[in-house]
Amino acid sequence: MKPTLFIKAGVLGLLAAQPLHAVKFADCYKVETIDLPSGVPPEVGAIDFAEDGTLFVVLRRGDVLTAKPTKDPKAFAWKLFATGFDNGCGLDVISPTKIRVTQMAEMTEAEDTDGDGEADKFTPFARGWGLSGNYHETNALTRDGKGGYFIAVGTASFSGPTFEHTLGTYSDAGRRGRNYSAVKWKGWVLHSDAKGNITPWASGFRMANGIYQDSGGELWAGDNQGDWKATTPLYHVEKGRFYGHPNSLVWDPEFTKSTDPLAYYRENLDEYNKDRTWAAVEIPHMEMNRSAGEPMEFPKGNHFAGQLLLPDNNGERVTRVMVEKVGDTWQGACTHFIDGRGLHSGNHRARFTADGKQLYLGQTVRGWGAPAEGLQRVNFLGPVPFDIDRVKITKDGFTVSFTKEIPSQYKDAKVWELSSFTYQSKWTYGSDPEDKKSHNVSVVSSDAKSVTLKVDGLAERRVFRIGFPKVDSPDGSPLQNNLAFYTVNKIPD
Repeated sequence: MKPTLFIKAGVLGLLAAQPLHAVKFADCYKVETIDLPSGVPPEVGAIDFAEDGTLFVVLRRGDVLTAKPTKDPKAFAWKLFATGFDNGCGLDVISPTKIRVTQMAEMTEAEDTDGDGEADKFTPFARGWGLSGNYHETNALTRDGKGGYFIAVGTASFSGPTFEHTLGTYSDAGRRGRNYSAVKWKGWVLHSDAKGNITPWASGFRMANGIYQDSGGELWAGDNQGDWKATTPLYHVEKGRFYGHPNSLVWDPEFTKSTDPLAYYRENLDEYNKDRTWAAVEIPHMEMNRSAGEPMEFPKGNHFAGQLLLPDNNGERVTRVMVEKVGDTWQGACTHFIDGRGLHSGNHRARFTADGKQLYLGQTVRGWGAPAEGLQRVNFLGPVPFDIDRVKITKDGFTVSFTKEIPSQYKDAKVWELSSFTYQSKWTYGSDPEDKKSHNVSVVSSDAKSVTLKVDGLAERRVFRIGFPKVDSPDGSPLQNNLAFYTVNKIPD
């Protein structure tokens, strides 16, 4: 009997040593790669779901595929719904038989009128932006909630040509620079009403590779680091605002300071910084997100509901963004949602299933890295990992809350490391952080899941780096992220 008792005691000892409620990443999320048909270039330009759950996938080289999702990611029964689109990168599924796709020159409606599963009727829905022939002039869309759309139209790239014959009016002044706007309305967000009538909405984008109107009616767009974009920004988009890339202003009749906005702002950087609308969140280029894709809101029922996710088109990660409004100013923090964990690069399109239990990610970077083309999904398994929940600003610092009970160490000011810096957007390609500062920190208050910090030298127009050590939660759950960045545009009263 003694050996048996000894074994039982040993087992009980092991059980006592192991936390009973520890939650790891693999308990919360499962990343799966979905097979597309063999022989099809898996360059996904856009994705969306029909009301019956059918998944529509626009491939950048022209095809539109459909399938009913299956539990087995390798068992999707793909069908060809339509073909012939010119680099379709925006998609709205109206019904299981009708879609609208933004391709290079227009938004086109494709409809299956005879019920055979393939579109047989193609109709232009909205047009009015030009086409220079440059490969970089892709676009994206989001519904406006009134039957219309917001459409983000990209600029052209100096690394690709402009055709001799263009669609629409051509501008010599707009043709200059690293990323240019030689034809209308490159670098703009446009609005289409329910009948397809186009109105220019906001200017100054380099490549807003995704646009999204959230459940509260707020409009969001990222942009790509590059000329006039020091790092990856997330913008709150409003009508009539200028978001920093000058070339698009050649098409703005209200811009009367110069016929050459690129040269004008190169020579007048102080005025440029007064005229441009600053990003709600500046996302550090290497640490968080190198190339923003389509923003998307975490749905109701998800622990992070109301927050935004931002796929990284040039990294194996998805950024989580926590925005808040201080007075009339939007700002907020970012951290990782998923960093690696089997995720591929090329992430630029995102859709949740209707039940919110799966996130689909469309991927393509035109061969700039591997693996970087295809379709993946993230399954939400139920538990929530130990992670940063939210970061909110106070009048003299930040409150950092977590998804689980925090270790006692986090209530000691000595473990917190805060620094800040600025970004200067100008004609050069990107920018390193500038004017770096370290800040003394004290703990004002704390509770089971949060810590409120007082930060000496809290200031506006700065990005604050909030770091702390990785320590497990008291239940043994490993911390997922120990780093966040908060963009301070306004300090609350």
